[in-house]
Amino acid sequence: MFEILERDAAGRIGRWSFGGHKITTPEIAIVINPNRLTIEPKDLQKEFGAKIIITNAYIIKRSDTFKDISSRGLHKHFKWTGPIYTDSGTYQMHSRGHVQIRPEETLNIQKAIGSDIITPLDVFTEPSSSHKDALDAVNKTAQRVNMAREHVKEQQLVGPIQGGLYSDLRKRSAEATVKANPDVFAIGGIVPLMEQYRFRELIEVIIACKSAIPSNRPVHAFGAGHPMVFSLLVACGVDIFDSAAYALYARDGRYMTPYGTLKVDGLIDLPCECPVCSSHTPRELDVNLIARHNLYVTFAEIRRIHQAIRAGRLWNLVEHRAHTNPALYQAYKTMVSKYTFFEKKECLTKKQPFLYFEKASLRNPYVRRAINRAAKIKSKKRFLWYGKKIPDGLCIRHPFSSSIPVGEQNKTFSYTEPRELVLRALQFQYGEKASLILSKNSRMEVSKKTGRVRRAFLGDDLLGTIRANDGVFVPTVFGAKKIISKTGNDYSVMISDDAVPFAKNGKSVFSKFVVSAGRKIRPLDEVFVVDSKKNVIACGTAFLNSIEMHEFTSGIAVKVRHS
Repeated sequence: MFEILERDAAGRIGRWSFGGHKITTPEIAIVINPNRLTIEPKDLQKEFGAKIIITNAYIIKRSDTFKDISSRGLHKHFKWTGPIYTDSGTYQMHSRGHVQIRPEETLNIQKAIGSDIITPLDVFTEPSSSHKDALDAVNKTAQRVNMAREHVKEQQLVGPIQGGLYSDLRKRSAEATVKANPDVFAIGGIVPLMEQYRFRELIEVIIACKSAIPSNRPVHAFGAGHPMVFSLLVACGVDIFDSAAYALYARDGRYMTPYGTLKVDGLIDLPCECPVCSSHTPRELDVNLIARHNLYVTFAEIRRIHQAIRAGRLWNLVEHRAHTNPALYQAYKTMVSKYTFFEKKECLTKKQPFLYFEKASLRNPYVRRAINRAAKIKSKKRFLWYGKKIPDGLCIRHPFSSSIPVGEQNKTFSYTEPRELVLRALQFQYGEKASLILSKNSRMEVSKKTGRVRRAFLGDDLLGTIRANDGVFVPTVFGAKKIISKTGNDYSVMISDDAVPFAKNGKSVFSKFVVSAGRKIRPLDEVFVVDSKKNVIACGTAFLNSIEMHEFTSGIAVKVRHS
């Protein structure tokens, strides 16, 4: 089971629950090679806070420890209490050529050694593969995933997606994998792109795959283990990473940073504050210490991403990372061009002020949507915001209300009437016709202390309030009925009769009770909860978009505010 807890861009903090385990994503599965334990699994858990490890069925089969692992199981052998993910041997077959393992064989091995998450033997596709060869790999992979689903019942099944650089084949592979109903999707064939710093093409592949799979499963980017790409991939919807890079780099004297890799023998000082770097000089670093440093950097970036999502600052982190490397910057420019993909998943408001770095900041899908909506509003009075003409009534609306620029921001507007502020808030959220709910009988309540507009009334009835921190109009049930009468049900969420009494009592609406949802609903929209007869019974904040409300069977769809 997978549910979203927090979100920003297309990224999310999720809870992946299975077999008594709970993994909070984004997370990295640390690769364990039974033949070369650079760091003991128990130390990964105790020292670094690792929650999940991944090992390889083919390598285990050929290792000296195979008999012990077969008899005792992976968990006892590695002294690991968390979940263990196993790979099939696909990459070894592809990279070494002479390696052979059969699809049924790898499944049997993974089940026999006690794997929690089992990967079928997919067919690796190189970026240089022809369309014909890539199509053949896609078809064979689909057959093997379907076969694996018949054999894997108790464990989590991985659904690999192949297709090379061909968007049509990535979509075809993803759709075929969806039919097998795996527990986690894995995007394969991307290691060469990362090794060659072809990050723009990597982003194209990730988005092509994500566009064709439901949001109710975690997504794993196979072999993505360098922290410099984590934020970009998480922003595109990746939940799980894995890599042996921490150990492989250490053996080659390579020292990870969040923005690239340095050679230890070229360092005079250590540019890091982790426990390793705080107590050693570059000359004192051996393979084990470099590997430990690499893990500290890896897990620090994962935690940094978690915090960025919670604060609504994931785009800012992506932008910062992108400016440290030309290849990453090209990938970032590709990301901001994918407006249709991101707009459906982007929240309608943010917790922190908008940060402006450069012109590309305004192409951030969240900002671009806000500018597009503002442009549709008819208003003679406008102020200039980074060169864009914005209606005066949106001066209190995020992102226009609070910005932290690098350089000068041309933002000038005169005093705006409270009625104008409410009008524009309604139009921004629900369309032009929503403003028709205000009439001559409408009045606005203004705070005596701050001078801000607080509430909008129609006669003595409260239509809604204006939230101080971001300018969002929060309707009451009375206000919701008025808005629906003018605009229709684009922002309504119909729930099953079983859930109606709970919503009436102010309880949140869970996804499994959603019957239908208005097509325009986006995360953090203020929406209207209705019963089967379309009677408004509550108002609240949508946590999922309209498509996701049908895809998820667990977790909150609408957090009820008024009932």
